[in-house]
Formats: sequence, C-alpha cells, structure tokens
Amino acid sequence: MDAAIGMIEVEGVAGIIVAGDAAVKSAEVELLGWDSTGGFTTIFFSGSLSDVNAALRSGEQAAREMVEYVVAAPLTHPEPVCRQYVSVPVDRGMEVRQAALGLIETRGYGVHVEIDDRMVKTAAVDIFNVITVHNRVVCSLIQGDVGAVREAVAVGRQLLAGYEHFLGSAVIPQPVPELLQAFGPRPQAAGGGV
Repeated sequence: MDAAIGMIEVEGVAGIIVAGDAAVKSAEVELLGWDSTGGFTTIFFSGSLSDVNAALRSGEQAAREMVEYVVAAPLTHPEPVCRQYVSVPVDRGMEVRQAALGLIETRGYGVHVEIDDRMVKTAAVDIFNVITVHNRVVCSLIQGDVGAVREAVAVGRQLLAGYEHFLGSAVIPQPVPELLQAFGPRPQAAGGGV
C-alpha cells in the first residue's frame, strides 16, 4: 500500500493551485499532480496520514478563500492504482523560474486574450501558462517579481469588473517549485491537442 493521499477538489483551476501551494508549505507532503473533469479539478499529494491531514486543512482553507465549492478528503490506505487518477503529474524534470505567480480565472476564453495582453503590457510579467478545463473555465498564470504580478493581476481584475463570468484571482509571492512543475506548459501533441 501507498502513503496516505490527500485530495482537494474545486470548481475551476485557480483554487487548487492556491490549495496545492498552501498544502505543500504546511506539511511534509509530496505534490503528485492534478486532474480535471467537468469543470472541477482535483489536486493530489501524498505523505504520512498526519502530514496529509495537516496539508488538507491548510489547502482547504486557502481554497475556500477563493471559491465556494471545496471538497477535501484523505485516502488513508490507498491502493497504488489510486495514483492513476492523477492525469497531469508533476513534471519534476521541468526547469522553472522561481518568481511570483499570478492567477486570473474566468469562464470563456476570448476575454483572456485581452486580459493577458493588457497584463503583459502593464507590468514586467510573462504568461507562464493558460489552462483550460471543461465548462469553459480558463485560468491564466503569469510570472514576474511580486510587485509586477500584483500590478498585472490588479489590472486584470479592473478589466473584469462587472464581467459576470469572473471566477477569481490570486497572487502567490513564492510558489513552491513543484507547483510550477505541475501547472507549467506541457508539450503539444501532434495535431495540436493535449
């Protein structure tokens, strides 16, 4: 049997990014990766049962500050097959730049083109990744120094004022490297799909 596994599920993506960062920073757990289905995403981490429970508490609290729907649960004696539910594992070989991480999440893709363009033009940030999941949920991840990321996210939020499909935003000043390796860009498959 495997170490205990913790799972936190939210609607969208930004909530599990914030939850995963908080979980890994609060206890001795290993970030495994994430999965998405039907607009809901789940982040997975493993460790001792006491560490998984501590990480679940911190991760769930962080997620609840962003989104309404949060489910957190431990698997106390998971079979190895449970790791197969992690469809996007942490790419531990991915080289990532340590910088602050900003998140903007909405329903609808088109608005992100304008928001991302404006954030990059406003502050010294780079688009780290744009993640789309079911139910038209899109999350833009930007990187730069903390001040620039805060400024860019503020501009994004301003542009989204009154936009009914705005889901949330966050700034993570010092994300753990595994988080960046879990949510970083993936190579495109032949034919353009991932």
